[in-house]
Amino acid sequence: MIIFWVAFAAILVFFLQAKLFHSYGLKQIGYERKFQKRVSYRGETIELVEQLTNAKWLPVPWMRVESQLSSDLLFHRQDNLEVSSGTLSQNHKSFFTLMPNTKITRRHRIVCTKRGWYKLQSVTMTAGDLLGFIHQTKQIALNGELIVYPTPADVPVHELPSHSWQGELSVRRWIVEDPFVVMGTRDYRSGDTHKMVNWKATARAGKLQVHQYDYTADRKLMIYLNVEDNENMWRTVNDEELIEHGIEWAAGAAQSVIQSGMEAGFCTNMPIIGEFGSTLIEPRSGGGHLSEIFEAMAKLELLRTEPFIDLLTREADSGYAQRDVLVISTFWNDQLESQADRLRRNGNAVVHWTLTEQPKAEQQEGEAG
Repeated sequence: MIIFWVAFAAILVFFLQAKLFHSYGLKQIGYERKFQKRVSYRGETIELVEQLTNAKWLPVPWMRVESQLSSDLLFHRQDNLEVSSGTLSQNHKSFFTLMPNTKITRRHRIVCTKRGWYKLQSVTMTAGDLLGFIHQTKQIALNGELIVYPTPADVPVHELPSHSWQGELSVRRWIVEDPFVVMGTRDYRSGDTHKMVNWKATARAGKLQVHQYDYTADRKLMIYLNVEDNENMWRTVNDEELIEHGIEWAAGAAQSVIQSGMEAGFCTNMPIIGEFGSTLIEPRSGGGHLSEIFEAMAKLELLRTEPFIDLLTREADSGYAQRDVLVISTFWNDQLESQADRLRRNGNAVVHWTLTEQPKAEQQEGEAG
């Protein structure tokens, strides 16, 4: 008889706790998830913060919070955390026990392994009773985002000392000379163009002389990045890592110029995620503008919007002048050189960097050695 009443009491307790949990299990449960900050750089470690609140008198014996995140966000190992990672995404599970009227905050350290635009979509909460026979599920929409900037590469955008003609004020210059400010002549060097030759000075010196241009601090740098990883590429990028290097080269050049107080712009035949046309940011100065460039770079999709020759032709057609033009591309041919020459004739100076796997600064050091 005693066994009967014990069994009856156990069944009754089970029934009551199951009914109670079924009615109130996920009520007054609050959940928040957010990144520690909105922007980061590739390679940086940040925190993903979870906050779970139980605002009722009834405890929740166990709860699982499950979501999908990009595999490019690498989680540090942690107790009560299970991560199943695939090629593109990973399944992230956190486990909790909630006492009455409690708040739990959990911080996950993650490494941003790749530039990009990451959004928190939704989480699924599953809670169960004491014996695990009853469970409830609830989905919560999230709206947090993380923008991971490319890490600016160390590129050879060196300051060149010069002096303006107004006193002893030294001005800083980047990349190329100003073809409108002539300060004298010098001996011909390999790479000098025919139009730089000073024939009167050549006649006097008895050897070939060219114009020596001064450096001015009021010019603008326009950076063009070609997404085509080879001359025959159609739309899809085959060597994604190489183009990622190009984005970091462009970021390094923009940062160096803007931090010196000058203006920089950025253009590429890649779209921003969710858009269709090529990306164009006109030159401006200031930290806010640099952040605008970095954010656009973070959101670039590795697709070709148009042939790079068409983009460069359109820019030459625009007729702008007095800019420094930096072109970053995996290849250089007669068609691109023709449009670069048009930009020069418009009064701009053009430099081409051949994009390779080797960092640009190390590449230059190797050539110098």
